[in-house]
Amino acid sequence: MVSKEEYLKKLRAKIKKLPSEEIEEAIDYYREYFDEAGEEDTKSVIARLGSPSYVASQILADYAIKDLDTQNSTTKKNFSAIWFIILAILASPIALPLVLVVICLVFTLILVCGVAILTFFILVISLPISGLFSLFAGVSVIAQDWPTSIFFSGIGLITIGIGVLLFSPFLQFSKKTSSGIVKVLKRLLDKMIRRKERI
Repeated sequence: MVSKEEYLKKLRAKIKKLPSEEIEEAIDYYREYFDEAGEEDTKSVIARLGSPSYVASQILADYAIKDLDTQNSTTKKNFSAIWFIILAILASPIALPLVLVVICLVFTLILVCGVAILTFFILVISLPISGLFSLFAGVSVIAQDWPTSIFFSGIGLITIGIGVLLFSPFLQFSKKTSSGIVKVLKRLLDKMIRRKERI
């Protein structure tokens, strides 16, 4: 039979990627849980909790979505959360073929969303750059043909303006997309865990 200390040691190893204060908080919580039940009830506590892998996957997933909906949630935090969800999936006690399928789905989702964000980013950056070139071209022909100069200068200013206006929506799009990935992955992990519980 696995002892309380062995269980907590395995749990600590599974959540070692978390910040140290989060690890200590989780270990303290489960240590108290065991202590309240008493030494003679260790076996039933372990049966209720599930394996250390199962508990670790829940801890990692909960950490990933913590503060996700707050105002100070950033794209960087969301990508960090995606990493912790992936760790939670890897830590969860599910069959290897299912893990491989899930990991393929996760990376496909991240790749598709990453390409969308990158495409939007290239658009936001390229518009002001092309606008500057157009503005420069307009100014350079002002002495030869002023209507053409005005046309190119106007196009340049409009393009720069559109690029600047799209910067804020780009940041929102990146934040919402990365946040959406985290939520989808969390739902996927929850379904996998529920399926494991039914087996």
